[in-house]
Amino acid sequence: MMNKYFAAIDTKSDEISAVASRWRDPGSCVLEGFCRVRCKGFKKGMVADAAEAANSIATVLDKLMRKTGKNIQNVYATISSESVNVMPSSGVVLLSKYGREVTETDIKRCIEVGSTIKIGLDKEPLHKIVKDFYIDDEKGIRNPLNLEGVKLGVDINIVTINSSVLRNMAKCIAQAGFVPAGFVFSGLAVGYRILSDEDNFKTVVFLNICKSVTEVMVFSRGILSESIVVSMGANDFYSQTNEFEKCKVESFFIAITKLKEWKKNNKVIILGEGSFMDDLLDFAEKFFKLPVFPGICHVRTFEELPPERACYAGSLGVLNHIEKENIWRHGNTGFIKASINNMLRFMDHYF
Repeated sequence: MMNKYFAAIDTKSDEISAVASRWRDPGSCVLEGFCRVRCKGFKKGMVADAAEAANSIATVLDKLMRKTGKNIQNVYATISSESVNVMPSSGVVLLSKYGREVTETDIKRCIEVGSTIKIGLDKEPLHKIVKDFYIDDEKGIRNPLNLEGVKLGVDINIVTINSSVLRNMAKCIAQAGFVPAGFVFSGLAVGYRILSDEDNFKTVVFLNICKSVTEVMVFSRGILSESIVVSMGANDFYSQTNEFEKCKVESFFIAITKLKEWKKNNKVIILGEGSFMDDLLDFAEKFFKLPVFPGICHVRTFEELPPERACYAGSLGVLNHIEKENIWRHGNTGFIKASINNMLRFMDHYF
């Protein structure tokens, strides 16, 4: 890697939160520092003014480099838009007519086949989220590596977003003097840091409520299965006289209950900005008739986070995501197994 130091930024609120990190073999990250600044140029998670947005990114990253003393080039960023959509897909690949062990190469090939879907010319795939694998129609397999079979299949959720949203964010990072290294859907990134280990065995609806936009995600067994981004946030749930707007919140909650996955829901988690949270949590529990909990940014082992760690949930979640991606990218199949699999492919082709 050209530079072992990099940054992850979250631009969805009135502030940009940024964390500095460095790579540590094999593909894991170590935190180096934190920084937040007020920002301009963004609206509802998207770029609204390119010049102001680029200046805000440059400001927070320059401050982060001064605080940590590290030279940062690559920048990962959260991204959000009402155009975000989760599309189900699936695919199957033949391993061998004679059956053989599944390799990491097979898994990657199967995911590529399962990710081939038709999307609009103005759309772009942002994430390929594996739900489950199946071998010879035996479903519910989370990791098929080294299992044996004839066919390998996969069910995938593809997260798509408008191409212009990605291009505009990449352009602003570049104009700020940094290299855009990748993007993570904000709702997914925050979910990594808010969902507990227990939540990963349930169906959970997670509301990430910012000032002017709310991301609603359904996580089933820790997998993002449905999401909508709504142009309503904390600013819309209070009147000018600082009174809780129950009618607006109720109409918002009604829209949430129309999600396809809602009936499977066991729990609601709400992460929000401002003092309205107490009113909102009480009202939500009465309305949904389900357990409703405030979102808490979880700390990983040996991590030291600032007291206001919830403000960094998005940028910290980016680190979780790229570490998870690195696990897939740096897999390795042993020489002997690879030789056997090559021999079976030869037999499939000629016999």
